[in-house]
Amino acid sequence: MAARIGQLALVTVDTVMTGRFAAGELAAYALAQAVFMTLMLLGMGLVTGTVVLVAQADGAGRSAECGTIWRTALADALVLGALIALLLLPGRTIFLALGQDATLAETGGRTLRMLALGLPGLLAFQVTSFLLEGIRRPYLAVVVMLAGNLANLGLNAVLIEGRLGLPAMGAAGAALATSLVRTGMAVALALLALRLPAAPAYGLVGPPVPVPRLRRRLFALGVPVAASQGLESTAFNLLIVMAGWLGATALAGFQILLNLTALVYMLTIGVATATAVRVGAAVGRRALPEAAAAAGTGLLAGLLATGLLALLLVLARGPVLGAYSADPAVLALALPVVLLLPPALLFDCAQGVLGGALRGGSDVRLPTLLYLVAFWGVQLPIAWAFAFPGGLGVAGLVLGILVGCAVATLLLGGRLLLLLRSGQLAPA
Repeated sequence: MAARIGQLALVTVDTVMTGRFAAGELAAYALAQAVFMTLMLLGMGLVTGTVVLVAQADGAGRSAECGTIWRTALADALVLGALIALLLLPGRTIFLALGQDATLAETGGRTLRMLALGLPGLLAFQVTSFLLEGIRRPYLAVVVMLAGNLANLGLNAVLIEGRLGLPAMGAAGAALATSLVRTGMAVALALLALRLPAAPAYGLVGPPVPVPRLRRRLFALGVPVAASQGLESTAFNLLIVMAGWLGATALAGFQILLNLTALVYMLTIGVATATAVRVGAAVGRRALPEAAAAAGTGLLAGLLATGLLALLLVLARGPVLGAYSADPAVLALALPVVLLLPPALLFDCAQGVLGGALRGGSDVRLPTLLYLVAFWGVQLPIAWAFAFPGGLGVAGLVLGILVGCAVATLLLGGRLLLLLRSGQLAPA
């Protein structure tokens, strides 16, 4: 949970510092993040098989295989990150095609290019994090993430506002700072993993050995997860595009609300990953009662953590929103809508943890179709209907999120119960 919060803390600090610099720059940052996050989550989904295979190998007593899994996934992450980064370079053209204002498209495109620079490092860091989580040593990622956030804070102060003789770069400066930090964190975490006392036992030290069958297993697990995460993130980020149709003020306000949602969701991703590890280890031992207990415990832990944060968010909504922006119009728009977030956050948590439990049991194909139904078949149409024909604007977009996450929770929960009762969860 701490490691995932640290990941989004980079984006949160960027959002806050850019919003304090200028509302127009915050709108550009929101557009760039909408496209970047979609492709980033696709990449992260493709390497998610790392944590599942590492947990299952460790649970089955085949610890030495973990290093081979890690090195194979790490090479894939670097290549994949570079390829996806190339797709992000024509940012201005992308935003113009999405119907955005020319000035906003120009600033957003420049910001998107800066974010693309850090994508290989981000995916490499994530692969090493998955390794460490799979062997139950997640604390190293937390330490590196803390150092990275401190570095990002300093770099943002220099690059956003223009200090030490450098020009003010606004949103693009925030993006460049984060990319530099992500690359440094990837290198640091890999070096720390190699220095673990247990590194030889886990096979972390040694030359890379191509294992075609292993790569096929990684992609067999990763492609459906990437598809499901891509479907979910694209649906959420299309809501940002819709907010852009409502104007720059609405876009800035919605970005704040979405960032708060994503920040709380980092708790869910942490619990979901822990749940996938515990379920995967139990499935590796073919102990399905333990897998069921792990899934239930993960769901309860996630809901408790999310509920507490949602309550704090409502009670402190004024100061929290004020930290993001000093623009009165943006705050007036966001302040009442934040009251809709708690139920949406709880359903979002539930569907995320349930998805993690299914991944731990190697069930990744059908959940992809369930995400398609929930987020594309339900969330997007309802959000559009509430926001535009219904005249609710940003509030309608948030209501769409609530309904979509509720449907995903029901579908994934039903799937998990069916597999546990039939005993069909099995190692990959």
